[in-house]
Amino acid sequence: MHKKSALITIKRIAALTLISSMVLAGCDSGSPTATPVAALPTNTVGAAPAGETPTAVTAEATATTAEATATTAVPMSESGRVINTSVSGEIEMWHFWSSPLRRNAIRRVIGICSEQLPNIKVTDVAKPFNDLWTANVAAVAAGSGMPDVIISDRPKLAQDAANNVYTDLQEFIDRDKVNSEDYWPFTWQQTLYQDHSYGIPFETDVRVLYYNKNAFKDAGLDPEKPPKTWEELMDTAAKLDKKNEDGTYSQIGLFPLFGNASPYVWGFTNDVEWITPDQKPAVNTPQAVETLNYIKSWVDHYGGWQNIQTFQGSFQSAPNDAFMSGKVAMIVDINGYARVLNFYNPSYKNADGTSSRLDWGVSDIPYKTDNGSWSGGFAMSIPKGAEHTDAAWEFIKCATDAEGSASWSLDTYAMSAHVDAADDPRLMADPAWTFFLKAMEYSSGGNYLTKYANWEEQLTQRYEKVWTGEITAEQALNEAQTAIEAEINK
Repeated sequence: MHKKSALITIKRIAALTLISSMVLAGCDSGSPTATPVAALPTNTVGAAPAGETPTAVTAEATATTAEATATTAVPMSESGRVINTSVSGEIEMWHFWSSPLRRNAIRRVIGICSEQLPNIKVTDVAKPFNDLWTANVAAVAAGSGMPDVIISDRPKLAQDAANNVYTDLQEFIDRDKVNSEDYWPFTWQQTLYQDHSYGIPFETDVRVLYYNKNAFKDAGLDPEKPPKTWEELMDTAAKLDKKNEDGTYSQIGLFPLFGNASPYVWGFTNDVEWITPDQKPAVNTPQAVETLNYIKSWVDHYGGWQNIQTFQGSFQSAPNDAFMSGKVAMIVDINGYARVLNFYNPSYKNADGTSSRLDWGVSDIPYKTDNGSWSGGFAMSIPKGAEHTDAAWEFIKCATDAEGSASWSLDTYAMSAHVDAADDPRLMADPAWTFFLKAMEYSSGGNYLTKYANWEEQLTQRYEKVWTGEITAEQALNEAQTAIEAEINK
């Protein structure tokens, strides 16, 4: 069994005992972009969260400038973190949150910090998700044009630090008493290179099963008993499948690669490590082979890979995505998807022809051996060569502390990397949020492979050959293992 990735406080344990595993959530979001199953995301790095659209947006959120007040070192939080109000400057922050909801959410965080840091003006610039880091690397290489603060891809920080992309923050951290124990353990660990931190964790997520209670009722299933195991999941999905007269599907129970999931994620429900703690690839273990074969059985169940792709083409982004359209009754997605669901509040056409609001619940991803999930996410970093390092650090310190982090979670339903912020009473009032926190107990941040950050590309380029039957799961994983080991040994 893989290790739990989170330490649960006494306060959280008390709260979590009150919840059930199937709950509803009340929230708000922008539109997610559908993930093509033919081009699975690389899960060793962050993925664009639900609600982001890959369009370039440049705008400003300016903090009010005021006269310097108070003393230089004023306590900022109960943890003992301090804020230096005498620091001044104008800084630019790069991120990829261009949807209205997330753009406004990060501006709210900036507004909170403007009250605490009246002499620092922050301009936020949204760039496309796929361009953000390449643009920064190019600027750092050129020695100019980089931002002062950037949302960094946390699982890749070690590699970026080794390549001198970001500034070592350890001196600032030690001086201002930023406590690593304020954050989920794996989120802090991922910021380290040679025991120094190159970013402060800002957000993470956790993947869970969303299921359509209306569809469960139509199929004669108990809407309060979602499937718990792989075997139960396949059996439940078969009962939820609906076919048209021409033999095509009008609704399927689940396809494991729809939503925000991949073989990497499913592996964590079957004791697959992928990369061991001592930096060795373990992608061709019997458990990994079994996981790919399980996914292949779903492909076969729905008539082959081409049929899956054709069916996927029948839905788009929210509110016409796989789940909200009613075409897929169960789907794996991140906790932030709850905000999307409640923003659109979609309707569902029942079996009797009537329509009602989509009634949905959340549960653990069904497992083969034990509960498992994967958590990605982002940090705030200072690019190497940034001009206004002191002002940038003060802003990062503020934005990643409990108040700023809680504001971000309240607006977006992203999981705060700051543990106290994740325990905010305004969030804990929602049973769905307490369920997401419970899922964080067993979710894994994965293990980063320092010598080959993009190791998962060796898997993704072979997956489709498995789904089409061109090669076996065992062949694909053995080839990937050999290729990864060769890259490491170069």
